[in-house]
Amino acid sequence: MRKVFSTALVAALAASLVGGRLTGQEDKTKVEKLVPGSKAPPVKATAWLQGDEVKSFEEGKIYVVEFWATWCGPCIVMMPHLSELQAEYKSKGVTFIGFSPEDKSNTEERVKAFVKKRGEKLKYTMAFADNRDTYNAYMKAAGQNGIPCCFVVDKAGKVAYIGHPMYLDVVLPKVVKGEWDIEKSVAEVKDIEKEVNNVFKALRGAPEDALTALSDFEKKYPALSKIPYFIPSKLKLLVDAEKTKEAKSAAEAILTSAIKADDSSMIRTVSMAMRSPRASENKELLALSLKAAEALLKCEGEKDAMALFNMAETQVALGDKIKAREFGNKAIENAETPAMQKALEQRLKKLLPEDKKNDA
Repeated sequence: MRKVFSTALVAALAASLVGGRLTGQEDKTKVEKLVPGSKAPPVKATAWLQGDEVKSFEEGKIYVVEFWATWCGPCIVMMPHLSELQAEYKSKGVTFIGFSPEDKSNTEERVKAFVKKRGEKLKYTMAFADNRDTYNAYMKAAGQNGIPCCFVVDKAGKVAYIGHPMYLDVVLPKVVKGEWDIEKSVAEVKDIEKEVNNVFKALRGAPEDALTALSDFEKKYPALSKIPYFIPSKLKLLVDAEKTKEAKSAAEAILTSAIKADDSSMIRTVSMAMRSPRASENKELLALSLKAAEALLKCEGEKDAMALFNMAETQVALGDKIKAREFGNKAIENAETPAMQKALEQRLKKLLPEDKKNDA
């Protein structure tokens, strides 16, 4: 599993710009086209799970309507930063709404459980709908197929921005100040998107070159330096470039912040990066991987299958195959579905081949 981290991660990050599609029965409902400048449709939810119900968009206030699902990893990765933005802009009249419509894998039960578990740290409004009305009025009408996707509604109740929430750090300041020019500003964000894609391409190259490309981008767009999708690659690149002190310092800072925010995605990222092949040669980095793995179990719960398996992988990196098998078996026992159980059994066999079962 550790070998996969170095090759598959960048591809996964590039794909994470669009997490996936919300699935359901084919909906042939005709909707009015939605573009920047259009009047924002109302948000109709069947359950407001956190925060006050938004019955209508109040004049003079700004709203961010973000579509997400429990199965969408890239959506969950963005949530802690969206929470930070809500805290930063709350006093300026901005309300974030995380809107999750039902699909085959995104049931009301799952959404409610997710919000109950994480909502205390994610301090913005959460809503669920058991129908496709709001989804169609926004996503379908705007021709958007992938999530996470957000819609910024300005003080006049019109849609100012449609796109990935990773760009909100450059969008919101202008909308709040009344400096957002739809034609010009939307074009500027499109240009930034191209540069982001170029950075992702650069991350596939030599570590030093990739770090330079990432550093140049962050200097040019300091507001976007917190993009969470860059962090896994940055940590690994620092390790691969043998910048061990920088890697350790960065990982410690990220882990401290992630633990405070109960950000399981970022905690897992640190654990993985600090046990990557190059990192596994350094005891201090491995110690950080273990610390992160322990924090992940505390954050997700001692019976969370994926947190348990992460600990199994960490124990292999530490050289303790007995503990690795114990945690791997616990992960299998606590798998939520038969499919997950089977997948974890296969992963454990690759992680610890049967012929080495008794290795210590």
